[in-house]
Amino acid sequence: MEDKLPDMNTAEEVTSYSRFDHVFVYIVLLLGFCFIRFVLWNVTGFFTTLFFIATMSACLAYLRRSKFHMNKFHIFLCVLILLFSLVFSITANRFIKFLDFNFVTLLGIYWVYSICSEKNTVERFFVFSILKAAIIMPFTDFTRLPKVIAYSSKRSKTSNNIRLAFLGLIVTIPLTLMVAGLLISADKGVKDMLGMFFDNISVKCVEIIMQFMLGIPVALYLFGMLFSNVRKAKKDLLTDEQCEKGLKQLQVTPNIAVYSAVTPICFLYALFFISQVRYFIAAFGGNLPQDYSYAEYARRGFFELCVISVINLMVLVFISLLPKQGGENKPVILKLYSAVLSVFTLLIISTAVSKMVMYIGQYGLTQLRVYTSWFMILLAVIFVLIIIKQFHFKFHIAKYALLSFVIMFGVLCFSNIDRNIARYNIRMHQAGKLEDLDLRSICSTSDDGMLYAVQNGINAGYYLGDKLEMYKSNPYSTYNLSSLQLKRLLEKND
Repeated sequence: MEDKLPDMNTAEEVTSYSRFDHVFVYIVLLLGFCFIRFVLWNVTGFFTTLFFIATMSACLAYLRRSKFHMNKFHIFLCVLILLFSLVFSITANRFIKFLDFNFVTLLGIYWVYSICSEKNTVERFFVFSILKAAIIMPFTDFTRLPKVIAYSSKRSKTSNNIRLAFLGLIVTIPLTLMVAGLLISADKGVKDMLGMFFDNISVKCVEIIMQFMLGIPVALYLFGMLFSNVRKAKKDLLTDEQCEKGLKQLQVTPNIAVYSAVTPICFLYALFFISQVRYFIAAFGGNLPQDYSYAEYARRGFFELCVISVINLMVLVFISLLPKQGGENKPVILKLYSAVLSVFTLLIISTAVSKMVMYIGQYGLTQLRVYTSWFMILLAVIFVLIIIKQFHFKFHIAKYALLSFVIMFGVLCFSNIDRNIARYNIRMHQAGKLEDLDLRSICSTSDDGMLYAVQNGINAGYYLGDKLEMYKSNPYSTYNLSSLQLKRLLEKND
């Protein structure tokens, strides 16, 4: 018969835990160790994919044991987690894998929260939900794991024996080392045997112990997140009603003050656009204005885009949150201001993209050019959604903004950017459309780009250097498809 848990929302402290909790804490400790070893300690790859799949499976088992079930929305999130977990195995691009790690981690945390909260779609106040899921819920029961272990050891004779044996082992370590030192001094044969033994395992042991110790906070976070969500702790915190009430309290600025503050900004944007119209027309026509190099012309577009986008987003937040008349009763003039600012930003984005196309045609692709182009397109989509929101209040902008991001991020992760950069630059150079082939830039991206160069007979020996030796000394760096293929090619040609 399993011990039952009281409601976490009462003042009563939990004094009993289910048998599954007793077992699951050790699974979580193992996952914490694996997180440090296969996600943070070593280069991410096949084992990282397996870690996220194993963690998701463990969380799903805990949730099912706690009588929670998934609806279609939760299954969709589950599929996304599985899909994006594969990114660690299919690319060698560390920046993409860093972004993907953050995405999959947040998505997994939100997945657990949405199942326990019985959500069937993205919430209107999604930002507050993420804050609650990633920070408030896990740290509500951050110290719950050692309490479960302590309770388990008191109730279970086997657990108590394991704990006592472990404590006894720790206590005898100093004495064992002292005896070993005396034996080494007394006999050369013992010295050679123990020396060989410690040479083989000492470094590994220290490394594993460090990884386990660093994994404990990860385990505390993971178990605290699951425990608090399953018990629905803080269920009355940051509800939709509370968020809506809190945002309404910000609506204290008279509308006339908002109009007077925003009008000069819109006027300056209009003047700016008129003064720059010849440069914008040149960008759309693919022509380079006089006294500009391609690099100067493109960088100027990026600066305009970043500054204007940040300013416009800040102004749009101001228009949405602070006026006394806002929300569903938002006046037409405020809607027009929001739409006009969004249109100005879209014009700047479109010209900047045109400039980038000119720049790429002249100098080829690089990672930075791809990332900035991707960001500009994503930003354009967000501003289009903002325009739609102005004329359709019930439009779920958070839902469609997140869906747009997921699709765009999927393109970024699964398109094998570095390989496509290498393919484009090499083919453009072979066709005579790209004067200089920057082989150093291609080989410095990741093994994805380098693999394509080697496969297509490009002489990249100088940039390969001692890569084969690096693979042998650090096998984790080969645990993705591109690096594994590149290693085999190098071994074949060695």
